[in-house]
Amino acid sequence: MSALPRADLPPGPHRDLVTALHDLHHRAGWPSLRTLARDTGVSHTTVSKVFSAPSLPSWGTVELLVEAMDGDPARFHDLWLTASSPIGGSATTTPRIAGRTSELDSVRRHLEGGSGLLLVTGEAGIGKTTLVSAAAEATDVFVAVGHCLPLSAEVPLLPLVDALRLTYACDDGQWIKEALADCPPYVRTSLSLLLPELGAGEGTQLHEDPWGLERLFTSVVGTLQALASTRPFGLHVEDCHWADRSTLDLLAHMTTRPSGVPVVATWRTGDPDVADGHSQWLSRTRWTSGVATLDLGPLTLDETAHQLRLLAGTDIDEEAVARIQARSQGLPLYTAQLLEAPTDKELPRHLAELLDRRLGDLDGAAWHVARVLGVAQRPLDRETLHAASGLDPVDLDDALRTLAQRRILRRTNGDDAGLAHPLFVEAIARRLVPGEAAVVHSRLAEALAAQPDDEPGVIAGHWQAAGRPDLEVAPRLATARQAGERFAYRDELNAWLRVLELWDAGHVGEGIELWDVLSRALYASMELADFDTGEPLVQRALDLDLPDRARARVLQRAGEFRWHQGMVEPAVDHLGQAVALLARLPPSVDLVEVLDVRIGFFIQAGRFAEAQSDLRRALDALDAREDLRQRRRVLNWSAWLRMWAGDVEAALAEARRAQEIVLPEPDPIADVSLAINITDILLHAAAPAARVEEAARDALHEVEVWNLEQTYLNVLVRANVACAHLRAGDVRAAREVIEQVASTVASTTTASAHAVLAAVELREGHLDAALDRCSAADKQVRNRDQNWTEGVPLDAEVKLWAGRPELALSLLHEALAIALTGEASRLAAPLLSMLARAHADDLDARQAGEAERRRVSARLHRLPADTTVDPFGPGALGAAVPALLASWSAEVSRIDGKTTAEVWSRAAAQWDRLTRPHDSAYCRWRAAQVAVSEGQATIAARLLARAATDAREHVPLSDAIAATRAPT
Repeated sequence: MSALPRADLPPGPHRDLVTALHDLHHRAGWPSLRTLARDTGVSHTTVSKVFSAPSLPSWGTVELLVEAMDGDPARFHDLWLTASSPIGGSATTTPRIAGRTSELDSVRRHLEGGSGLLLVTGEAGIGKTTLVSAAAEATDVFVAVGHCLPLSAEVPLLPLVDALRLTYACDDGQWIKEALADCPPYVRTSLSLLLPELGAGEGTQLHEDPWGLERLFTSVVGTLQALASTRPFGLHVEDCHWADRSTLDLLAHMTTRPSGVPVVATWRTGDPDVADGHSQWLSRTRWTSGVATLDLGPLTLDETAHQLRLLAGTDIDEEAVARIQARSQGLPLYTAQLLEAPTDKELPRHLAELLDRRLGDLDGAAWHVARVLGVAQRPLDRETLHAASGLDPVDLDDALRTLAQRRILRRTNGDDAGLAHPLFVEAIARRLVPGEAAVVHSRLAEALAAQPDDEPGVIAGHWQAAGRPDLEVAPRLATARQAGERFAYRDELNAWLRVLELWDAGHVGEGIELWDVLSRALYASMELADFDTGEPLVQRALDLDLPDRARARVLQRAGEFRWHQGMVEPAVDHLGQAVALLARLPPSVDLVEVLDVRIGFFIQAGRFAEAQSDLRRALDALDAREDLRQRRRVLNWSAWLRMWAGDVEAALAEARRAQEIVLPEPDPIADVSLAINITDILLHAAAPAARVEEAARDALHEVEVWNLEQTYLNVLVRANVACAHLRAGDVRAAREVIEQVASTVASTTTASAHAVLAAVELREGHLDAALDRCSAADKQVRNRDQNWTEGVPLDAEVKLWAGRPELALSLLHEALAIALTGEASRLAAPLLSMLARAHADDLDARQAGEAERRRVSARLHRLPADTTVDPFGPGALGAAVPALLASWSAEVSRIDGKTTAEVWSRAAAQWDRLTRPHDSAYCRWRAAQVAVSEGQATIAARLLARAATDAREHVPLSDAIAATRAPT
């Protein structure tokens, strides 16, 4: 016997194993599959798969074969272990097929224990062959495959000839000959007509025997049954939609007289070239008793990702997966081809040719409708199709019927019609001659404009593609305004930028001025943190010669933009100029709006007295010119400033006043802003996490309704709620809240969310991930403002648990340089407490001497003493100040080398009153360390037990507590 076939495997451990097996087979003298099957006690099919299947065989089978061929089992076991390792190789016993778990099981079960016919149906490229082949590989059944071909003339029983010849070749005909020995003599004679290798038998030729065809069918079925009686056997008829009539008749014969042999046949649906007689056969057979049908649909997004991973041998970027899925619609053949496409606008040649063949020679009315649908790139209703195609109703019906028969058309909801697959759009585009697309775009724009419910952006896009900028400008303006109302900032910015292009080309929009276009585009770029796009816009707007009110609006936008860039003084200067211009005019809502913006900036900069002054001025302007929307926003700031003054109850009452104002139109931005301030007030008041979450619930619902998920406002309100859960020790709840806005790479907008998620990852024990996330988030922060300084303790804690106190110290000193200036110092207690901890960790890690410790302690004592408002004194802000002071004192005692269990226990008790279990556990752990060092076993054990209970969901702290052993 000659060498056995080899699997086509990539370089790696599995191929090394197969190569070694083939070398051993050669040294053993090429024993036949029959011989190896006899010597090992397994089927020859299983033996064959070891040498030639792409899936990794079991070690038990390999061991038997190696022993049968006098090989070294120990050496081959090492090779097999390496090949089966997830790191060592890509080979796996799992079939290389994406998804289709239940379908794979159905085919496998049919091959292993079923009988009769299983039809696997689906459109071209859906993966029928891959499915059946994968199922066959996953069994010990010998599956004989026969292929039907679209030949110019029919060849009777062609797939049966293929299948029988494949069976004959597996062991030089021994299996078939043994099977025929148990059959009547005429079976061998009849079968030799299909398989001349059997030799000429005695008897009448088929064309001379009136019962020859029936005798041949009986002989084939008898042979298949005989084959299956000795070892597992199945038949796979591939591409049965191309089968010759004799094959279809034989399959019908086998379904009416169950043979006990499992047969799987694949059938392409939706192929216009399938003959009517074949389609009728399929319809009849589907309803035949004993026939099962498995219809394959497209792959899901996750299954497509799996397919791409199998094809590429590595993970594919999520964005690329989504892009390919959108184009392929889960059709595996298209997905495989699109993986090779360098750009979205280019199709691989094979796929382009395939789609072109699907379109065929469309012309006349059918082509008119197809090109309208292709240019529209979306389903259209009958009225729009009628107007855009220019066809009368009868011709339109005929065209739709033709496209449906060719499986190019699909119906959507209602009476809308669309192309059967998105890639038909590209195929149609390739067939358009120069100028043809512009005509269709014009007709589509006119047809869609006549329907009031259509998107103006779609109409504008068609006018742009038609080369009619004069008609594009009006719907483009409507698109920009509509996107702004939906808070779809990227769409809004793109639309305003296009309006500016049209404006510069001489196509000026009605009812709007250039400064307003620039101002709105600038606002959208600011919300997106797209500063590169916004910079030329702000410069152009500031260069315009404008009346005072318009110039004030431009200065306001410029100030907001500069603030978000991190340019605080220019931002305040622009806003100051805007206020000065509007102050010369009668009291107006415009003045209140500018003051509203500046109040927020002053608060973030820690300039609370200036914020209070602007607040009074805004309230005076509202008394002269009432505006409920602006009053609600101003009261929001008033609530925060009351909290800053130390009156939490008055702050909450003011916030409730703002909430009770009923507006004629929704104001979701103000609603979410109000929720940010209320949750901020509650955090400073140490309110329970449930109360903080309740205060944010309505705002988070509005975020979802108004498409505000990716805004800075949503980030802040979620960060507040997540922090409340972290303080309560509920890490899982914190992750659930914050990960929705931290699922992508950190940006200027989402930096705060990533800082909170890093605190979550720290508590989950993912220290390296948390450290990397903190670094990435901090690089995105342009404004070192109040929001940033309040988040610094979270970042510093990550660095301390990661063993990097020097990084924590650098960050804390930067934050304190801002927080300890002026009135903002009343908010600095968390920073000072964490600074003391960082110094203590750093000094301990370096085993610093007594002199250095004294110097550090002295500096720490001077910091709060040198501030305008003592961060730990009566004017400090927050219910947590006493606990923070207790922790600060305990850390300083650690620095001084005079720490006691009592000082740490007092700090833990302060945190207990706030129900902050992780902070309590940290203090008791420190207290236990002191008790351990002093030999106080009972006290240490008690402290550690309580700390361990409170440290649940804080992995590093729990590990540290577990590592601290009480003395025995």
